[in-house]
Amino acid sequence: MSKFSKIVLFLLIFFASFLFFLNKNYLLGTFLLLFSLIPIFFIFRNEFLLLAFLKVNKKDMNGLEKYLGYVKNPKSQLTKNQMAYYYFLNGILHSEKNILKSENYMQKALDFGLKFKQNIAIAKLNLAIASLSKGDKKKANILLLEAKKIDTYGLLHNQIKVIKIQMKKMNMGNRNQQNPYIRKS
Repeated sequence: MSKFSKIVLFLLIFFASFLFFLNKNYLLGTFLLLFSLIPIFFIFRNEFLLLAFLKVNKKDMNGLEKYLGYVKNPKSQLTKNQMAYYYFLNGILHSEKNILKSENYMQKALDFGLKFKQNIAIAKLNLAIASLSKGDKKKANILLLEAKKIDTYGLLHNQIKVIKIQMKKMNMGNRNQQNPYIRKS
């Protein structure tokens, strides 16, 4: 449901409650007035994103994909802040299957402006993993340091530690390689 249709629904219900107040039916008028606030709530909190976050908490990726699929046109259905979380959730969805697609979604989420520090840290961590998979250890290290600084509660401490171990293993593997620029005799 687009933002425009939610506003129209609010206006219709609000107008109906106004008519009931004019007819001195205060109980039904009050009920409809309170009921008219529901579409306004869903303008600022998209119902499908709320359900998608519940699926992320349960680690149900199929359900996450289902609810994100209901958002057909994010630009007309979502506010700017909601678009950031739409891309964030898509990044989480694709993080296991296609890290490069996940990187694209996480970067869009950061560009639109994630609100919570923990979500920004998760996005930076995913970007670091994507950079590491491309072989850009320097960028990955910078992103890991940013994620560590933002992660004030230490919830991502173990994941950051594992990625740093992976980076060290990659560096150790390069030490044993022979320098291609040295002439062999």
